[in-house]
Amino acid sequence: MQLKKLDNSFYSDNTHLNEALDNHDGNWAKGKVRGYGIVIISINDLSFAIPLRSNIRHKSSYITVKSNQVGFEGKGLDFTKALLITDEKYVSNVPFKISPNEHKKLANKEHFITRKFEKYVARYILGVQKFDRNILESSNYRFSTLSNYHSELGLK
Repeated sequence: MQLKKLDNSFYSDNTHLNEALDNHDGNWAKGKVRGYGIVIISINDLSFAIPLRSNIRHKSSYITVKSNQVGFEGKGLDFTKALLITDEKYVSNVPFKISPNEHKKLANKEHFITRKFEKYVARYILGVQKFDRNILESSNYRFSTLSNYHSELGLK
């Protein structure tokens, strides 16, 4: 599993996204937009960039460094902020550097992480199809970027 960077062109081409990293109501936060470390996961012929984030507070993630803080899961891949990659130019060739311990946690885990993300997406789709507020308003989906990709996910 390769850790890459999200290219700056993604930000300028996707100002319409809701709940995306550093995007609030369609506006990119001034001074906060930066390259994120991402891994690419492909499901159902769609490629998603899953960002590496600190201070994750929910279970919809793959944790690489556990937190000692109450209310925080830790640092890792945050499924709630997955971004659909519609053009390869959005993935920079610049590698994203992480600690050797974090890298070790990601190495050879592509299948496991992909399956966990597939389950995350499938549950979101189920929640939308059934109008299940318990799913959609949970901490795992309330601020999910998947709301941007209904047509791509086969949802209306």
